[in-house]
Amino acid sequence: MGSYHVRVDLVEQDLAAAELDDIALAHDGQPWAAWRDAVLTWHADAVAHARAETWVPGMARSPDPAVEETLRRFYHHHIRLTISQLRAENMELRRKLVDALSCARFYASGASDAGARATRMITALESVVAKTGPSH
Repeated sequence: MGSYHVRVDLVEQDLAAAELDDIALAHDGQPWAAWRDAVLTWHADAVAHARAETWVPGMARSPDPAVEETLRRFYHHHIRLTISQLRAENMELRRKLVDALSCARFYASGASDAGARATRMITALESVVAKTGPSH
């Protein structure tokens, strides 16, 4: 069995605690089995609700072949667009890497331009970092 680590929203955690408190108060003085059954029902309802709100492509099957074909084409189209975008970004990053290497070779050769080339390179690389966001 795999382990899953999902961050829990503090509001959701407070709501769950309040719901469990309500179950405990409603079943105060009753036997353990009644309390356990109420918690199990609450948990099963929460899981069913979470699954109903979460749609994972490919997990739902339609008996209608037209729907399946439409979904297949839709995903294929989006995957193609994503791959195209990733290829373009990869080429841009490679170009910037080549430029950065050229800049490093320029300074490694002992040449000097008062940092003009390095400043342009840093600006170009910072624009890539700004577009992609933090690396973590």
